[in-house]
Amino acid sequence: MRFLFIMNLSEWLVVRMGRITRDHVANRVRNDDVLFSELVQLVHSGSKTQRMKGAWVLSGIHLIDSNYLQSHYPIILERLKSESVGGVKRELLRCFQGATLSEEIKEQLVVIAMNWVTDERQDLAVRYLCYRLLTPLLRHYHELQSELSIQVDLYQKKFGRFP
Repeated sequence: MRFLFIMNLSEWLVVRMGRITRDHVANRVRNDDVLFSELVQLVHSGSKTQRMKGAWVLSGIHLIDSNYLQSHYPIILERLKSESVGGVKRELLRCFQGATLSEEIKEQLVVIAMNWVTDERQDLAVRYLCYRLLTPLLRHYHELQSELSIQVDLYQKKFGRFP
């Protein structure tokens, strides 16, 4: 039975995959460590569509159970650091929204988000999510809050709006 589902996992991660399918796959994957590992592998090395939809499933898992991904954050951060597709970045960033993060994970996420928040090579949605993630993360780091404000102001002067 598992082999049949595994074969279908890559077939389900397609362009017209809807929210109902995403939620079904998310529930199945979060209840099976082997399937979760395969999903993470598809996010890393599948086709562009599989990577985007797989990342969407990961953010769906986060919506269903925000605690589930906590032990997997180091892996997700590594995928995020090496990712080049904006849609995948966006969904992987959503996996951290509103989550309780360790100091180490916070630090790594702040580094990534600070680099991307005003990087015009990043998709608008990626920059916006970085800003939304940084706002609560920087509450205790006043010097980084100031740096973020300066970056946003410079970006607004250059492009007229943010993100």
